[in-house]
Amino acid sequence: MQDKVKILMLGERSVGKSSLLNRYIDDKFYDTIQATLGVEYKQKVITNGESQLTVQVWDTAGQERFRYIAPIYYRNAQGVPMVYSVVDRDSFNQVQTWMDYLKDQVDNQLISIILVANKCDLENRHVSTSEGQELAQLYSVRYFECSAKTGAQVKEMYSELIQQILSKRIQNNEESQRLRNFPQDQVDNTQPQKCC
Repeated sequence: MQDKVKILMLGERSVGKSSLLNRYIDDKFYDTIQATLGVEYKQKVITNGESQLTVQVWDTAGQERFRYIAPIYYRNAQGVPMVYSVVDRDSFNQVQTWMDYLKDQVDNQLISIILVANKCDLENRHVSTSEGQELAQLYSVRYFECSAKTGAQVKEMYSELIQQILSKRIQNNEESQRLRNFPQDQVDNTQPQKCC
């Protein structure tokens, strides 16, 4: 049986989510690309020895008018690259809004998040590396500076995210197994005592 992971791209419009996806799945970059309307989906099969892993990547539209449909796709998501553009200060400022929105939709204990600063190949930066690192520390997530255009750090970012997803899956399975094996006679069945 082939295992799979579900990744959901989040961030403001025009930060390069679709370009990161195209670079990762197809190893291609397009200078002009249509804005995502709603949600787009691509997948890639990774082989490691005899095991295969299907990586499903869902690319969401960053425009506010499409945010109402995004929660449908949050279901069962295991990883999120939270993307902003280093040449768009507003996209960086909106990361908190996206993180809050994500927190309302999913259990943060079950999902892996990576903060992604895209378009790092461009010289007219409006967000510094240190600002991105500080924001990543604030949310206790890994930080990557990527360029969909050059391919810099794109594969590494997705690989790290997939590793985090698989590690969380193992931890959650071990915790579930431990709880199932917890002896029933160890459960505290005492009744609360009245205070007065």
